[in-house]
Amino acid sequence: MAIADTAPYVVGPADERLLNRVREIADAYHRPQRPLHLQALLQLPRIADRWGNAARSAADALLSELAEELPRRDEWTIPELPQSPRALTFCEVAPETTAFVTQRFHYLRSPRRDARGYGLFTGAGTLVALCTSSPLDVPRLTDMLERDGRNPSNARVLSRVFAFEGAPKNSISYLLARAGERERRFDVRDYLTYVNPNLGFSGTSYKASGWSLLDDEPGTTYRYLDGRYITDRQLTTLFGKHDDRAYRALLGNRFRVSEMPLAPLLVFHRRLDATEA
Repeated sequence: MAIADTAPYVVGPADERLLNRVREIADAYHRPQRPLHLQALLQLPRIADRWGNAARSAADALLSELAEELPRRDEWTIPELPQSPRALTFCEVAPETTAFVTQRFHYLRSPRRDARGYGLFTGAGTLVALCTSSPLDVPRLTDMLERDGRNPSNARVLSRVFAFEGAPKNSISYLLARAGERERRFDVRDYLTYVNPNLGFSGTSYKASGWSLLDDEPGTTYRYLDGRYITDRQLTTLFGKHDDRAYRALLGNRFRVSEMPLAPLLVFHRRLDATEA
C-alpha cells in the first residue's frame, strides 16, 4: 500500500518535489508549467515557516488557486514563430498593450505606468517579447551608480521583461540589446535592473547583451496583500509609504510579510555611452 507524501515542500527553485507538483497541477488545469512555477516561488513564502518549509496540503491548495488565476496554456503560445529573433520586428509598444501584457502575463502582475515599452513582433503584428524602461527612482540604485562613478540623472531601470512561450532562442538578449540602442536616443547612459535568484533567475540573458553584475541588495522580503504578493511600489501607491509595522496596524490580517530567508537581489548594469568597454 502506497503511503501518501505529506512532507512539506522546501520553497525554492531547486526543490524537485515542488517542481513535480507544479507540473502535475499545471497539466491538470491546462496551464504552462514555467509561469505557475514562478507564481509558486513568489507566493508560497507567505505560508512558509522561517526555514522555508511550506505544509504540503496548504501549498497544494494555493497552487491550485494560482493555476486558476493564470491564463490558459494556449494564450501563452504563439504558433509558427521563426527560429531567429532577427526575423522579428523591433519597435516601441503602445502603453495600453504594455500594461495589459505585464498585468496579465508577467509574474509580478504589476505594470509600470511610467514605462517605455519595447517589443519584438511577428510580421502579422503579434507581440512575442516585451521589455520596459522606467525612471530611476530607487535610492539604493542611485547610490550604487554614484559609487561606480556614474551619473544617476542619465540612468533608467529595465523594469519588466517577458517573452511568450516558444519565443525564438536568444529573443530576450536580442530585445535588450535593441532596447539599449533605442534608449541612447533619449540620452540614457546607464541601464539598471534587478535579477531575483529566489525565482531561479541568473541574469544569463543580460550577460549575453552586454550587462554585468554591479552589486547585490540584501534584505530581500516579500510582502502580501489579501493573500497575494504585492510590490513595494504598489503598496505605496495604495496606502502611502510606511514600514511593515505601520502596514500591519493599517491593514491587519490583510497584510503579511515572508519569514523565510531569501537570497539578495542581484543588480545588473549596462553602460550605454560611447565609452562602454
